[in-house]
Amino acid sequence: MTVIELPGRARPKVKRSLIPWIFVGGMAVVIVVNGILIYFALHSWTGIVTAKPYERGIEYNKVLQAQAQQDALGWAFDADIEPVAGHDSVLTVRVADRDGAPLDGMTLTGRLVRPIDVMPDVPLLFTPVGNGRYTATVTLPKHGQWDLKLKAETGADWYHLTRRLFVK
Repeated sequence: MTVIELPGRARPKVKRSLIPWIFVGGMAVVIVVNGILIYFALHSWTGIVTAKPYERGIEYNKVLQAQAQQDALGWAFDADIEPVAGHDSVLTVRVADRDGAPLDGMTLTGRLVRPIDVMPDVPLLFTPVGNGRYTATVTLPKHGQWDLKLKAETGADWYHLTRRLFVK
């Protein structure tokens, strides 16, 4: 097959199109933004608050049963923290039974956990002061929000408590 060119008609010039380059530029922007997002996803806080979340989820019925046992005890807790001289603070926990009578003779163990920073937990050593009150003196590295993770025991009965506290 032979192509015949007609006289007086010039061959059209081939224009270089910008469309492929716009596409390549757009894809380059997407790749750069995705790379930035992946970097921050891998180098920031994971949001995981328990060591083995999958195993804890499988054993969730045990968690519900433990909560029902705690609810059956009817214990009531009140916790507050007040600053004293320097960086020290005094944490006071009041424990009462179902009828509001103070519970003495308990063993309290616990720690303060920073919910918004990755910081080491602050262990607590409680001393009974009578009338259902237990105190612990603590030195906190920062003011602000802290979670009190507490375990109260007397005999075979125990109670786990998590309470958000704000330290001024």
